[in-house]
Amino acid sequence: MIKKFRRRLIAMTTGFVTVILIVAFLAIFLTTYLRVQSDNFEKLNQAEELKITGGKVHFDDSEEEALQIDRIVPGGGVYFNMLVDKAGKPIMIDSAIKLSKKDYNKAAKIAWKNQEGGVTRFGNRDWQYVVAPAIATLNYDEEDKNIGKEDETYLIRFLDVTDSKKSLKNLAMTLLIVGIGLLIFFYLVIIYFTNRAMKPLEEAWHTQKQFIANASHELKTPLSIISTNVGVLYSSKEDTIEDQIKWLDNISRGTKRMTGLINKLLTIAKTDNMFEPLNFTKVRVDRLLEEALNNYQEKFDSKQVTVKQELFNITAKTDEVSLIQLFEIFIDNACKYTNDGGTFEVKMEESGRKCIIRFKNTGAGIAEEDLPKVFERFYRTNEVRQKYEGSYGLGLSIAQNIVEQLNGKISVTSKVNEETEFVLHLILKRE
Repeated sequence: MIKKFRRRLIAMTTGFVTVILIVAFLAIFLTTYLRVQSDNFEKLNQAEELKITGGKVHFDDSEEEALQIDRIVPGGGVYFNMLVDKAGKPIMIDSAIKLSKKDYNKAAKIAWKNQEGGVTRFGNRDWQYVVAPAIATLNYDEEDKNIGKEDETYLIRFLDVTDSKKSLKNLAMTLLIVGIGLLIFFYLVIIYFTNRAMKPLEEAWHTQKQFIANASHELKTPLSIISTNVGVLYSSKEDTIEDQIKWLDNISRGTKRMTGLINKLLTIAKTDNMFEPLNFTKVRVDRLLEEALNNYQEKFDSKQVTVKQELFNITAKTDEVSLIQLFEIFIDNACKYTNDGGTFEVKMEESGRKCIIRFKNTGAGIAEEDLPKVFERFYRTNEVRQKYEGSYGLGLSIAQNIVEQLNGKISVTSKVNEETEFVLHLILKRE
C-alpha cells in the first residue's frame, strides 16, 4: 500500500511539474513567435515614398522593360519591393540584395498567384510577402513619361525571414532540450523528497502494524487463560465455588491483566492524539512529584527500597494531568525494577528555561544493546518477560509521547547489575 501510494505521489507530482514546464515554455515560445511575427508584419507594411529617376533596364530577355533600384533601408531588414502591373508583370524592382532574374520572376508569379500573402522559398532563403495596390509615378525619358500614370499597379514586398524562422527553430529546440533536462532533474528531486517524506509514514505504518500484532498477542494470552479456565468450570458443574477457586483466581488474574493492557492502550491512543489540546496551568512541579512519590511509598517500603529526594520549588505553566502521569510511569517502573533493599533517587535541577529531573534506581539494569529499544511499544527484555507478569512494555512509550507533547526530551543510561537512570528535560513556561 505504501509503495503504491509512493508511485502515485511521484506520478502526480511529476505530471504536475510537466504541465507547468510545458505551459511555461509554450508561453515563452508563443510570446517570441508573436513578437517576431509582429516585427515582420511591421517591416512588410511600413510606408515608403519612393521617387525614382533614371534610365531603362532590361528585366529579362523579352522586350519588356523594368527599372531596378538597389538600396537598403536601415531597420527594415533584408527585403525587396516589386511594382507590377495588373497582369502581374514586373515594372520596377527595388532590391536590397542581388538575386537572379529567374528568382525575381518566380517571386512575382508566386505572389501574384496568392495575393493574400504568405511565405515562400527561393534563392535558398525564406521570404514572407504581401501584395497591395499601389500608385506609381515613374519619371523616365520624355517619351516614356506616361508609363505607370494610367495603368493600375501593385506593390509586392518580400521580406527575408530565414533568420527569424531559424531563431524560432533554435528556440524551440533549446526549450525542448532544457525542458527534458529540467524534467529529469525535477523527477529525481521529486523521488528524493518523496522518499524522505514517505519515510516517517512508512515507519508509522510499520509501527502501527507491529503495534496491532503485539497488542493482539498480548490480549490473546489472558483470553486463552480465561477461556481455558471457564472450560474447566463448565466441566465440573457439581463442584462448589470453593472447590473451583483455583480456576476462578486464574480467570481473575487474566481479567486484570487484560484490563490493565486495555487501559494502557487507551492511554496510548490518547497520547498519540496530537490534536487534543493540552490544558496549561500554573503548577508546582515539585509538589506534583512529591505527591506521586507518596502514592508509591507503601510499595517501596514493602521492598525495603530507600527513596532519596532532592526537590525544590519550581512553578511553571504545564499540563498537570500529563505531568502527573509522566511522573507515575517512572516511579512505577522504579518500584517494579529496583532490587529489594535497593535505592531510588529523584533529583530536580533548573538550567535556564529547562527543568531537569533524574530518576535513578539500583537493580539489574538494562543491557547496552537494549537501550535504543526501551521506548518502543511492547518491547521487553527476556528477563522482564519472565520475571514481571504485569509489565506490558508500554509505559516508556507512553512517557516518550507525553514528553514530546510537552516539547521536552528524555534519555536513559544504564549499567548492568548496577543502576539505571532516566533524565527528563522539560521546557518551563513562566508566563
